Amino acid sequence: MSLASLRVTVPESSGPPAPRTNKTAHPPLGRIQREEYPSSWDMAGTLSNPGFFNYGVETHKAYEKRSLSSDIIEEQKKLQEADLVIFQFPLYWFSVPAVLKGWMDRVLCQGFAFDFPGSYDDGFLKGKLAILSLTTGGTASMFSKTGVNGDFRYFLWPLQHGTLHFCGFKVLAPQISFGPEMASEEERKRMVASWAQRLKTIWEEEPIPCSPPWYFGQ
Repeated sequence: MSLASLRVTVPESSGPPAPRTNKTAHPPLGRIQREEYPSSWDMAGTLSNPGFFNYGVETHKAYEKRSLSSDIIEEQKKLQEADLVIFQFPLYWFSVPAVLKGWMDRVLCQGFAFDFPGSYDDGFLKGKLAILSLTTGGTASMFSKTGVNGDFRYFLWPLQHGTLHFCGFKVLAPQISFGPEMASEEERKRMVASWAQRLKTIWEEEPIPCSPPWYFGQ
């Protein structure tokens, strides 16, 4: 289902209406992932402190020295050129799969996506839009306030606010396809069609208010 949504995403969102010249990025994870976790291989130059490896410190310094690995630099360039970034994934343990988490850890490094100061509304990716398009293993009722999993907005807080908004993104309302494995073929087709239809006017949407009330109520 996530693959079907991705196939719809690429052609539909890559051509926003004139006169805008927006670019949309869809992170191609296969090119950057040697491993599912950050490591010293992400720095092409000499470590600033080989005796005590601190990934956050080293990537920050490597970014400043332009000595990050070439695959990370390539992904960062795509983000710089994009106006809208779409993250398409299946929900995994109420979060993103490890391969996408690794992409976020490695690409959204200090100096490039944020700094101190330089986060949230002042994050370095401000002026760009982001959206989560995801599938779940449970039905919509399971992700309601009275459902066994709780309101779906609860698990979006770390991703939308703690990651995307932290880096400066304006976040659009998520596109969630609930329980495609338990849905009929016709229902799955409607899920994909709904996403395709939304993409046609996505440039007209307003971002959500990235504040606690949106996620947890008043």
